Amino acid sequence: MKRTATAAIALVAAASLVLAGSAVAGSKTYRQTGQIVGDNGSKVKLRVKVKNGDPQSIKGFKAKDVITRCDTKNGRKVKRYDYLSLDPITVQSDNEFNIVLTDSSIGLKITLDGKVKKHGKKVVGKIKTNKFEDGSKLCKAPKQKFKTAA
Repeated sequence: MKRTATAAIALVAAASLVLAGSAVAGSKTYRQTGQIVGDNGSKVKLRVKVKNGDPQSIKGFKAKDVITRCDTKNGRKVKRYDYLSLDPITVQSDNEFNIVLTDSSIGLKITLDGKVKKHGKKVVGKIKTNKFEDGSKLCKAPKQKFKTAA
């Protein structure tokens, strides 16, 4: 009797692990880091949610120390700014994404577009901004390519 009960418990435990594994196997999140192409001073971080091998969304997008040109009274200066997305970015069925993020307090529009590759393990894209005010400076980030990988 004891062996039958032990075997039954082992079968139930194994079955529950198989069911739990199959539920998790359909969905994954890949944490990625990278940078603006050609700019070792920048850093890009994001997470790609993948379901059944297809990318669904990009969450936690953050581009740090992105070169931005600002016009001042004394001429043009290059500054580094951080840009981020608080909302998830939807990945379309062709694995591409494009979104315009806004910060109406300073008139900032950030345009992000790109493509998720290798089933969510790599992202390539472009980031740029419109002209926005930062105090007395008028600034703009030119179109810059970025790459990330898991």
